[in-house]
Amino acid sequence: MNLNERNRSIKKALSAEFGSKNVRVRGGRGTAYGWVDVTIFISVPVEFKILHEGRYTHEAKEAIHRARSRATEILKQKGLWEQLGIWYDDDPEATMRRKITIDARFGEEY
Repeated sequence: MNLNERNRSIKKALSAEFGSKNVRVRGGRGTAYGWVDVTIFISVPVEFKILHEGRYTHEAKEAIHRARSRATEILKQKGLWEQLGIWYDDDPEATMRRKITIDARFGEEY
């Protein structure tokens, strides 16, 4: 599977859950490994979004966490998690890490 096919597959899998307009997938090849940036746009009621200090409320943070966790779960279920590039720390005891960023944002910020 090439990078474009992989990115389309990720978008298709996540769009089924979050909606096509709410999922953005970017990715390419870095120095040695492929990378992916996934952005999911979610919504919560305005009164639960931001406190007076400009921070997110507990409910908003939970919504972001649920969206990110669900996206990871979907990628693993569809077998796309294994298609992501991996890299290792310089530490020989370090485990491999996936080159993916899953970001959840609120729809109004798009």
